[in-house]
Amino acid sequence: MVGHQRLPGINNPTSGSISVTSAKQEQEKSSVCLRTSRISSCLHFRPVVGLSALCSVLLLACVALSVLYYNESDRRPAWTSLLFEYQNMSESCLTLTTANSHLRGENEMLKQQISWLDEQTKLLNRTSAKLMSVNLALSAESAELTEQSVNLTSTNLELTQENERLVQQRSEQEEEKLNMSQTIKHLVDSSAQREEEVRRLSEMNGLLSNELFELKEKNKELLETNNKFQGEVKNLSEQVGALLMDDCEEVRKHNMQLQERVAKLQEQQQNLSSTLMKERQEAAEREDGSRNKLHRVMADMQSVKEAFHSLDLYCPVLNHKTKERVCKKCPNSWRLFENKCYYFSTRVLTWSSSRAWCQTQGGDLLVVDSEPEQSFVFESSQAVEQSGSRLWIGMTDAEVEGEWMWVDGSSLASREQYWLSRPGTGAEPDDWKLDDPLGEDCGHIDSSETALQSWLDGSCKTPYRWICEKTV
Repeated sequence: MVGHQRLPGINNPTSGSISVTSAKQEQEKSSVCLRTSRISSCLHFRPVVGLSALCSVLLLACVALSVLYYNESDRRPAWTSLLFEYQNMSESCLTLTTANSHLRGENEMLKQQISWLDEQTKLLNRTSAKLMSVNLALSAESAELTEQSVNLTSTNLELTQENERLVQQRSEQEEEKLNMSQTIKHLVDSSAQREEEVRRLSEMNGLLSNELFELKEKNKELLETNNKFQGEVKNLSEQVGALLMDDCEEVRKHNMQLQERVAKLQEQQQNLSSTLMKERQEAAEREDGSRNKLHRVMADMQSVKEAFHSLDLYCPVLNHKTKERVCKKCPNSWRLFENKCYYFSTRVLTWSSSRAWCQTQGGDLLVVDSEPEQSFVFESSQAVEQSGSRLWIGMTDAEVEGEWMWVDGSSLASREQYWLSRPGTGAEPDDWKLDDPLGEDCGHIDSSETALQSWLDGSCKTPYRWICEKTV
C-alpha cells in the first residue's frame, strides 16, 4: 500500500494558523484604517483586505480537506480529486499571495504619497495663514482706499461747484467779449477821426506851449517893471529925505503925492500879479486839460490797437498792400455747414452743463431744422466718436411732460422728427423711470443707430457728449 502524501498545509499544521493570523492582522489593519480620519487613504486598502480574506478562506478550506483526508483515508479516488483541487487551490493561493505582495508594495507607495500629501497640506496651511494675513492687510488698505474715495468724492463735488462757477464766469466773459466784438467796427470807423483829433490836439498842445512861453516872457517883463517901480520908490524916498531939510510943507505935499503914486503903483503891481496868477492858472488848467485829453486819446488808441489785434486774430490780413481782410466763418474746432458752425465735443457733461458751455461760446445746443442738417450732424458725430455714441441736443420736455420744445423756444411738433423705433420694444420717447425716478426729459442722438432714426430721450443728469451750433 502506497503511503499517503502529506499536503504542505497538513504536514505543517502551523502554516494554516499563521495564514489565519496574517488574515486577522490584515483585517485588524483594515479596521484600524477604517477608523482613521483619512477616509480617502483607507479606500486604497480595500483590495488588499479582500485578497487577504480570500486567502484566509482558501487556507481554511485546505485545513478542512486535510481533516477529511485523515478521517476517510480509505476513499482514495475521492481524495485524489480533492488533492488535485487542493494543489490547484494552492497555486491560486500562491498567485493571490504574489498579488498581495504587489498590493503591499502599492500600499507602501500610497503611504509615501499620503505622507507627501500631508506635507503639501501643511504647506497649504502655512500658505493659507499667509494669505489670511495678506487678506487682513488688504482689508485695511481697502478701508483706507474707501476713506480716500470718500475724500475724493467730496473734492470732486467741490471741483464740480467750482467748475460751474467758472462756467458762469466764462459766460460773463464771453458776453463781454461779444460786446467788445460789436464795438470793433465802431472803433475801426472812428480810428481816422481819433487820429485827426490826436493831430489837432498835438497842434493845440504846441500852441499852448507857445502861449505858456509868451506868458513866461510877459511875467518876466512884469517883474522887470516891478523892479523899476521899486527903484523909483527908493529914489523918491531919497528925494523926500533931501527935501525934508529944505521945506517941510512942500515935502509933506510931495510926500503925499509920492505916497499916492506909490499906492497906485502898488495897486497896479497887485493887479498885475493877480492877472499874472490868473493867466498862469488858466494856462495850467489848459495844459492839464490838454494832457488829460492826450491821455484819453492815448488810451483810446491803445484800445484801438487791442481791437485791431483781436481783429487780426479773427479777420487776418491776406494782402498787406491792399489791406484786404478775410474773416473766419467758424472758430477753430468748429465745423461749417450751410450758414452755421457746429461743435462736436469729445468730453461728457450733463444736459444743462452742456448747454451752459455752448452759451459761453456764443451759441446753444443743436436745433435740427432739416433732414440734410440731421444727416450732417449724425455723420460728423460718428467721425469724432470717442467717449460714447450719445450726444446731447437742444430739446427737452422738462416743463410739460410730452410737449417737447427746442432751446430756441419753438415746438418740436412743428419740425421734422427722427425718433428711434425698435421692433418689439416700442418707439422713443418712452420716459423710462427705472434709472431716474424723475424720468427722461432731455433729448440726445445715438450715432450707433441710423441717421433718420437716432433720437432718444434720456435722464438730464446723465453725462453725454454734446453738439453746439451758432450762426456764422
